[in-house]
Amino acid sequence: MALSFKDPGAFFKETAAVTGGAAAAGAVVGAAGLLGAPMVAAAGGAALFGGAIAATLTRETPAALTAFAGKPALRAVVGAIGGAVAALGFSALSWRLGLGLGGTFAAGALGGLALGMLLGGDGVKHKISHLMGMAGATTVGAVGAIAVDNAARFATSEGAPVLITSTTLAGLLGLWIAAGAGLRRLEPQGDPLIERANALLAAIAEPLKTKVAEALATWAEARGALDTDSEIPTEAREQSRALADQLFERVLETGEGWHQVQSDLKGPKARSLDDKLKDLEARLAATDDDVTRGHLSRAQAALLAQKSAVDDLRRNLGRAEAVVDVQVALLERLGLAISQHRVSERERFFVELAAVADEATRVSDDVDALSQAIAAADSLSDRRALADLESSARRALGQAPQSSRTLSELAAEPIAGNDAPSSSAAPVASLVESGRR
Repeated sequence: MALSFKDPGAFFKETAAVTGGAAAAGAVVGAAGLLGAPMVAAAGGAALFGGAIAATLTRETPAALTAFAGKPALRAVVGAIGGAVAALGFSALSWRLGLGLGGTFAAGALGGLALGMLLGGDGVKHKISHLMGMAGATTVGAVGAIAVDNAARFATSEGAPVLITSTTLAGLLGLWIAAGAGLRRLEPQGDPLIERANALLAAIAEPLKTKVAEALATWAEARGALDTDSEIPTEAREQSRALADQLFERVLETGEGWHQVQSDLKGPKARSLDDKLKDLEARLAATDDDVTRGHLSRAQAALLAQKSAVDDLRRNLGRAEAVVDVQVALLERLGLAISQHRVSERERFFVELAAVADEATRVSDDVDALSQAIAAADSLSDRRALADLESSARRALGQAPQSSRTLSELAAEPIAGNDAPSSSAAPVASLVESGRR
């Protein structure tokens, strides 16, 4: 089973924060003369105290502090309290109770477990991953405490500066525990197509939701049949698997485009076009000023171009649904061909495989050609509409009196060339671009 490491950027961030917090606390303890404790107890306790505060501040919603999400000050207080308790427990087990190396080992294990809990709960879904993180922090904490004890003894025998030793050992223990807790980020790696399909199914609406679900089931069934049928030649199996993946990926691409277009149509700009056009018509009827009518005519023409683009988007929804029907049907045909091969009709399998591949290529070419044709037609339509509205606006402005300087400036306001789009064409371009997607 393949594993993936979830969000490595966040891992480096939290590890650096815990290491820095532990080292800072170790420096404070070292400057205070270890507070009368042995180096291992002082440095280990400082690592847990500073690391706990850093962990609560770094994680947005740590598992142990979910109620304090969005409240960094309160999380820092709770982290300081928890860190103080962990530090006192570490000091007691490793020094006060006189348990020797066994006490140091237990102190490191419990301290690592506590710090690992504060670092957990950041979107990791699998329980086994959480358990791995807890086990990693506990194990590394226990082994790290023994390593800190040995390093402290060596540093003392060599007469190393207390401040430097305490800072270094505390930072290293914090680093080890944070790295061990990072094992929770190892998660089973799912199939990218399945994850993509699940994300699409969670967002998309009917009727395409049912079609995508059918495609997912058909694709999974075909892949399962290919994996279990050992009589299919290797080359044919690989070709069939690649073709099934290609068809299913095309279904997802079409569904994602359909969802984007539908979202655009439900947006406030598309839904308010009719109201804006009615308002402009009323204002045109109410005014007899040629300059005002010219500008209102320009705005009306731009809105009409937008409305035409929106109508094209609605037509594209139906086209996308029809394309998905074809792609799902081809997937089902491929699955049936695989089943036929498993029974006896092996010659028929190769014929069907070639036919499905040809049809899939033809559908892909048709979709690409259709998209390019729609985009070109929309672009040409927009240019013509903008050219017409510029011509009408120039005529309206030309009929107006030219006695004032303001009207002269207004007359120069239209765009110089017919092919140059005005600023009012931006919504049109946005909707056309959505149709292309």
